[in-house]
Amino acid sequence: MLDKVRPQQQQSLEDAFRKWWSVEKPRLGEQVSEPIARTVFRAGYATGRRPNLDRYVFAVGKFRITVWATGLMNAKRMAVAEADVRASKRGWKRPKAGWVLKEVL
Repeated sequence: MLDKVRPQQQQSLEDAFRKWWSVEKPRLGEQVSEPIARTVFRAGYATGRRPNLDRYVFAVGKFRITVWATGLMNAKRMAVAEADVRASKRGWKRPKAGWVLKEVL
């Protein structure tokens, strides 16, 4: 029981940005505004939290679905599952021919 490892607390995006911006502000403060720095930080933070995964974006019917997966086939499976969940929340049925996935670049 004593050697049970607790999951590490994840800090929020806002806390992580504040820490980073307080360190970088003397160097970047005059060149980059805070909203732009926040946008750039958010993109890097999201990618860094998933180092072994790639981001895929699909247009599925009326939905735009973003998934993080190890490969395209896995991403397609995840996107179809997400499309089923979103459609069922709205009371829609799954198309008889299945979902048509169109990768958005």
